[in-house]
Amino acid sequence: MYEPTWESISEHKVPKWYDDAKFGIFIHWGIYSVPGWAPTTGELGEVPEEVWFVQNPYAEWYLNSLRIKESPTWKHHVETYGKDFDYYSFLNMWNIDRWDPEEWAELFKKAGAKYVIPTTKHHEGFCLWPSEYTDFCVTKRGPNRDIIGELEKAVRNVGLKFGVYYSGALDWRFTKEPIRRSKDLKIICPHTYYYTDYAYNQFMELIDKYNPDILWNDIGWPDKGKEDLKYLFSYFYNKNPDGLVNDRWEVLHWDFMTAEYKQNYPGEISPHKWEFCRGLGFSFGYNQNEGPEHVLSIEKLVYMLVDVVSRNGNFLLNVGPKADGTIPELQRERLLQLGKWLEKNGEAIYGTRPWIRAAGKTTDGMEIRFTKKDENLFVIFLGVPRSGKVTIESLKVKEGTKICLLGSNTPLDYKQEGENLTVILPEHEESITLILKMNPTPEN
Repeated sequence: MYEPTWESISEHKVPKWYDDAKFGIFIHWGIYSVPGWAPTTGELGEVPEEVWFVQNPYAEWYLNSLRIKESPTWKHHVETYGKDFDYYSFLNMWNIDRWDPEEWAELFKKAGAKYVIPTTKHHEGFCLWPSEYTDFCVTKRGPNRDIIGELEKAVRNVGLKFGVYYSGALDWRFTKEPIRRSKDLKIICPHTYYYTDYAYNQFMELIDKYNPDILWNDIGWPDKGKEDLKYLFSYFYNKNPDGLVNDRWEVLHWDFMTAEYKQNYPGEISPHKWEFCRGLGFSFGYNQNEGPEHVLSIEKLVYMLVDVVSRNGNFLLNVGPKADGTIPELQRERLLQLGKWLEKNGEAIYGTRPWIRAAGKTTDGMEIRFTKKDENLFVIFLGVPRSGKVTIESLKVKEGTKICLLGSNTPLDYKQEGENLTVILPEHEESITLILKMNPTPEN
């Protein structure tokens, strides 16, 4: 049993299922999905802060962008809906008759995901479950269905884990001023005891209703309630010892760190478990302005997953459904393509751990990533090496090592040439993964 003290809670360890999972699905679906609009400004971490909030490419930040007069979102809103059209009036337009939670769950499983985390309440404050603490929820307004409950059941029925996202520090129903810079995040947020209790009670409600495997908080937590989180965490861990909490509470304890787009992405293997989240495009919420040129190609998507895993991370890839509950075709296509790659190469991803280094390259400049499992080292090429032979820089194997293509037991010929390893490859047309079966492991 965990006691409600930071010392007791700190004894909680990252469960094996999460370390093995490697890949999860994030879902941003809310009122913002109705307008589904944002400028395609660029990726977080690449856009200057003075530009970011005014030209915010996150469609789920529509309300904040609307509060910044003369922003592209404000101009679009006035031209499309009129200057007197209130953001929350979009609720009257939110119809999810085309939503099929079982279809979503099957798609996520085919994509190779091992866990799913939907937004239960984003910064706009609308709750996607029937909360006893507010009427501003999905069974009293808008869709009139328990979105979280139906999705949780569908996800667990296909054997996936289920987590919940909650915007702890931001709720724009409690504030009026727009956020224009990062430092505003600590100022323009609810600071009352009322809101602190409200957020705490809702998290407890989510735990009791849906027994989540992950509590994924965002932006922070009200200062007045940070000490109370040791009670929340101990309650959660005692109900689900294999559950996890992320690092966005701004308190002493967390199970895994988070990175988002270009922010906080580790340059080397992280000594701590971490998770990388991003959308397929520039936004998390559905953005009608995003086309193929803004969406990750399957090659980039695969390389991203491999890079994250090689650095001791999990990849939380976001899906932004349309308001009606359908997932845009390009997003579906990417998920299925990634699932097909994982069907062939999943042994080098699931259940692996980082090697002594994450990255390498061939003598002709192709990037490589390494993972390991037991006495097997996986060498994943981020590209298509030429048939015939490939030389890997600074990889020295010991005598008796067996090198095969992943999925084959046929040994490949190879030669150690100083510090480099040359492997003779059969004819192929796509990226490949080598498995080096050895005991002991390579020298470098």
